[in-house]
Amino acid sequence: MTLAMATSSFSCPYICENEINWRLYLKQVGGTGPDHNQEQIFPPPESPKMFGKTVVNDWTIIDAPAPNAKVVGHAQGVHILSDLANVGWYSSLNIVFQGDRFNGSTLQVMGVLPPAGEWAIVGGTGELTLARGTIKHKIVGTAPDTNFPELDIHAFYLNSSINSIVERVSAQDR
Repeated sequence: MTLAMATSSFSCPYICENEINWRLYLKQVGGTGPDHNQEQIFPPPESPKMFGKTVVNDWTIIDAPAPNAKVVGHAQGVHILSDLANVGWYSSLNIVFQGDRFNGSTLQVMGVLPPAGEWAIVGGTGELTLARGTIKHKIVGTAPDTNFPELDIHAFYLNSSINSIVERVSAQDR
C-alpha cells in the first residue's frame, strides 16, 4: 500500500529527475611500473588472440588528460577479451566519485572497450540513484604505457530530495 502512495507522488519523471552531461577522462596505466592501475588476473590458454584474458582495473578518473589533473574518482572493475573477430574487451565497471557533491556516489557501467565506443549506464547510488544513460569514450591522448580516454557522460538520475522522501515513507511503513 505504501508503494502505491509513493508511486502517486512520484508520477513526475521530468520533475523528479536530474540530467548530467560531464566530460571527464580515464587514466589507464598498463605495464608493471609503480603507477599501473590494471592487472591481468586470468591468463587464457596459449593462443594468438588471447581470447578470455581477464584484467582487473582501478583506473583513475580525472578532469583533464594531463599529468597534474584533478582526480575525481575511479573506474573499478574488470575487462575481458571476449570478441574473437574484433579484439574487443567486455567491461563491467563501478565508477566511484570522490570529493565535491558526488563524493561516494557511483555509476554502474558496462559495455565494450574498443578504442572508441559507448557504454551503458545501468544504475547508480548516492546522489546518482537509479542513474541511466550512456558514456561515449575515445582515446584522446597517450604516453608510455598510458591511455587517456575521454568520457562523455550523459545520464538521468533521481533527485536526491526524492530519495529522502522514499526513505521517510519507508520508515513510516515499518
